[in-house]
Amino acid sequence: MPPIPCQRLSDHPECVRAVEEAAAAFRVGRYNQVMSKAATPQEPAPEFSRLLPVGQIGALGTERELTATPEERALIAKRLGLEGLPMFSATVRVAQQKRGGGFLAEGRLRARARRVCVVSLDTFTEPTDHTFSLRFVTEDKLSELDPTESELPDEVVYDGEAIDLGEALVEEYALALAPYPKKPGAKLPVIEEPEASPFAVLKNLKLPN
Repeated sequence: MPPIPCQRLSDHPECVRAVEEAAAAFRVGRYNQVMSKAATPQEPAPEFSRLLPVGQIGALGTERELTATPEERALIAKRLGLEGLPMFSATVRVAQQKRGGGFLAEGRLRARARRVCVVSLDTFTEPTDHTFSLRFVTEDKLSELDPTESELPDEVVYDGEAIDLGEALVEEYALALAPYPKKPGAKLPVIEEPEASPFAVLKNLKLPN
């Protein structure tokens, strides 16, 4: 069987046009895709993210020790308006919640923050030793517990696949911080009013008509 002669693409102008149009469409589509991503505002990454896939929790629950790195502590301090954050760690136990669904996270948060005293304006270290209870639920499971019950855990929405213990801890810490930090022993300065002279007292007296 004789070989089939090789034909050049340039011998078929309609094919050349089709290839050029396809290449141009690809470039335009790719450009629009890139520009669309650039124009879409991206949510900032959490300063302290510790994802726990729900598949790793198990029937008996799980426990995690979480400690922020120096870089993460610096980002948390910036977010919360702190002068510094020398320490940020927590012990968390997570278990599946039978009633109402979701997962219950209970633990203890320890931190030390550098803050400015509202009284003396001195920088001091404010320690935090805070116990917490959080309920992670999907959006469709919000507030299924009886609202009349006291001391209900705060609810945190998650995507159904993984819960972010780190971000939840930062939010919990923000609520635990003193809104008006005061250095221990700091006192407002006492402003003494000058004693009124006898002549000033006589001046204020009104003589009878």
